[in-house]
Amino acid sequence: MGNTCDKVSMKTTSSTERQRASLEELWMSRKNNKLYNTSYPLSPDDWKKYRRAGELDFSGVRQLAFYIHIPFCRHLCPFCEYKRTTTPSKEIQQRYLSGLETDVKAFIDKYPDVELSGFDIGGGTPTALSTANFGRLMDLYKHTVQRLHLSAQYEPSIEGTFQTLTTEKTRMITAAGFRRVSLGIQSANKLVQQSNGRINPDSAFMLQTINTLRTEGVEKINIDLMYGLKGQDLPHLQNDLDLIEILSPEHVTLYEFRPNLLGVNENMSKEELYRSYNFLYKGLTALGYNSRFGQNTFSKNSTDKGLSSYLRNRMFHFMPYKGFGIAAQSMSPQGISYNIGKEGNRLDTELLLSNTFPAADCYLLPRHELLSKYLAVSAYGGFISFEVANRILKDDFGKVFDAEIRFCLDRGLMDRHKDRLRITPEGFKHYGATFSLFYKTTEQ
Repeated sequence: MGNTCDKVSMKTTSSTERQRASLEELWMSRKNNKLYNTSYPLSPDDWKKYRRAGELDFSGVRQLAFYIHIPFCRHLCPFCEYKRTTTPSKEIQQRYLSGLETDVKAFIDKYPDVELSGFDIGGGTPTALSTANFGRLMDLYKHTVQRLHLSAQYEPSIEGTFQTLTTEKTRMITAAGFRRVSLGIQSANKLVQQSNGRINPDSAFMLQTINTLRTEGVEKINIDLMYGLKGQDLPHLQNDLDLIEILSPEHVTLYEFRPNLLGVNENMSKEELYRSYNFLYKGLTALGYNSRFGQNTFSKNSTDKGLSSYLRNRMFHFMPYKGFGIAAQSMSPQGISYNIGKEGNRLDTELLLSNTFPAADCYLLPRHELLSKYLAVSAYGGFISFEVANRILKDDFGKVFDAEIRFCLDRGLMDRHKDRLRITPEGFKHYGATFSLFYKTTEQ
């Protein structure tokens, strides 16, 4: 009897060791692969077999968020991965807004009973619209939220740039009900800006704009910074920290440059990216910002996650959302879609003049692909929620991925805290390889 038990124990131990060795090999093979970051799928072709005609069905969805994409910028930064074009004439802007109005109205007419959990307007640069057209955009927002129920945690946000945000537009923003504005700086260093085709005003102009925002009633200002840009080193990042100290925004968001999404080969190594994030993390926390190592958002308020409710629900809860406008993304419990205009490197005027911006690519995804998408997005927050993963899988995430979880815990790549599996500083050095251990290539 004892010999039989010993043999079973040895077989189990041997299987566990082989499993661990396999995971170690997989992790090592991915740790320096630029494809593994916060983007998913790894290649658009990976989802070809899931493509279907038509729009996503939101029947039965009680809560969801809206996103409006304004693809216009006064200046195009070559490192930007989002669909945009130089700001067109006022007449073309008007036509684009007409298409948005048509699509928003049609969606609400079809799903009038949804509760709105968030609403972000981004781009591009929404504030690049002419004053009159920006007012029309704010009217569209007001008319939309007046028709729907709003969740208790509803907190909308709008993006802008210092160069396009006037006092009049600021007043329109607050009159519409926005109290959070996100402004992109990306880098405060002039040499880095020049090397990467970026243009920023001086710090005095930025501070004046922020003071105007606060005077007019904006309560939360977010500043976006990037690391991993061409020619960017630690002294340049110190310039970013110095500017944050001057501007003192309520929120700061860090974005890692993802060259694979632009087809660019020149980029920092994973070790250099880690050093950059670590430097900014230490600097921002020294300035009084709250964050957990491995997440990309920083907030002066320890109870505030530093995000709009649209992004909170999308990143942390994987809640459905509907995107309006060219190339906008939507997600339902069944899959993900992208509106017309996503493909190609430029936006044709004819596309901007469309009367509607329907889905061109709709993917009905199996549970394992939806889980992988959630894992990639949740990497921004530095954790995996067991509750959310269970809901997506319709299974016990802890049991399905028992070997992967034990590997991450034993190797010190993650720790377990209540409902969350959290990235550690060691795991964050190669976070893409760590989170992708939970991707699956076959349905559970």
